[in-house]
Amino acid sequence: MGIHHLISIDEDQLRQPVGDREEFLSTLGSAVLLACMQPEADTVSIRPPDPKTNEPHGDPIITVRHVAELEEKNIRLWVWESDDAVAIADLSADELETLRKIVASRQRTLSQSGP
Repeated sequence: MGIHHLISIDEDQLRQPVGDREEFLSTLGSAVLLACMQPEADTVSIRPPDPKTNEPHGDPIITVRHVAELEEKNIRLWVWESDDAVAIADLSADELETLRKIVASRQRTLSQSGP
């Protein structure tokens, strides 16, 4: 059983890649790998090199956010980013039960971590 990483990438950066497609895919892969290898960093941004100094500068080519890592076999994700993404009324009884378990688990974690 291995560790699973949950990462977040802004879709706009995927739909409008900077530069050459193959180079972008390589940069994306590097950012994902760095984010997973250094989860304590939270966010990895790769910027294009300055032609004169070869130092990173300007807007990021890609930004990858490390959200979580889990050591689980079977993982199902429940993620909401906006108020209208999922309506509680649209969830089935099984999905509501899963949501109840998620909330209970989160409450336990928060109560164990203290005020």
